[in-house]
Formats: sequence, structure tokens, C-alpha cells
Amino acid sequence: MEGAIRNVLPNTRHRWCKWHVMKCAKEHLEGVYSKKSLFKEEFHKLINEILCVSEFEDKWAKLLDKHDLIQNKYLSNLYSNREKWAKPYFSDVFCAGMTSTQRSESANHLLKQYIPRSSPMHLFVKQYNNLLRSRRSDEKERNNTTPMRKEGSTIWDTL
Repeated sequence: MEGAIRNVLPNTRHRWCKWHVMKCAKEHLEGVYSKKSLFKEEFHKLINEILCVSEFEDKWAKLLDKHDLIQNKYLSNLYSNREKWAKPYFSDVFCAGMTSTQRSESANHLLKQYIPRSSPMHLFVKQYNNLLRSRRSDEKERNNTTPMRKEGSTIWDTL
């Protein structure tokens, strides 16, 4: 994916999904990454709250030292790719308000409710239009205003 993005959209920056970073951390660090773990709480704060590069670097080093994870291969690899997922390393890049995949995960969930995975294109279009009608109707009822989707907007504007 990264290579394709670089080739097709050379002026864009590929970022890793925060949700996937967290999921993989849970899988690779299961012994230290538990519900009651201080590591988990500190790791989440580091990922979600730190915006300054120097603060991130400092807290990352302290986190690994505190939990005796300096030699952990997964965390070493994650750190070496930090510019792809850590907020301080892309704060200068316009991301249209998308700082995680919450929006796309929400869109995926919504689409799956209307459109079966193996749908042919004509069914996708038909069901997508049904989805839009439903969303517009819900929006009108909720806000008693004009619908969210305007001419020329994309799927991401409507979900």
C-alpha cells in the first residue's frame, strides 16, 4: 500500500492506522499489555496526548526503561517507524481532521449494514444510494435542517 500511495499520490504521506497500531501492540505485548497494566495506560497516553517530538522521545524512552522493554523487537520496529503513526511526526501535515481510522471504521461498519461483501457494482451503487437516502432522512429528522450531503461531496462527507 505504501509503495502504491507513493507512486500514485507522490505529494501525500502514508500513515499507519492508530487502531491497527494499538491492536498489534496488544497482540505483540500481551504479557505487559493488559487491562490493569500501567504500561497500557501510559502507552495510550503517549499515543493519544503527546504532540511535541521531544516530549514523545523522552516519554517513549522512559516507558521502555520503566517496563524493561528496551530490547523488545516489536517496540523497536514500531519506534523506527514512528513518523508513520505518532502524532508529533505529522503535526505539520494537513489531514482533513482525520487523526485515526474512527471515521473510516465507522464508514466501513455502516456500509457493511447495507452492502454485502461480494456485491456486484450495480448492487453496490443501488445500496449506497439507499444508504444515502436513509442518512439524509435521519439527518433531517434529527436536526430539522438540510441534509449533510451536498452536491460534489464524497462518501466520507456523508458518513
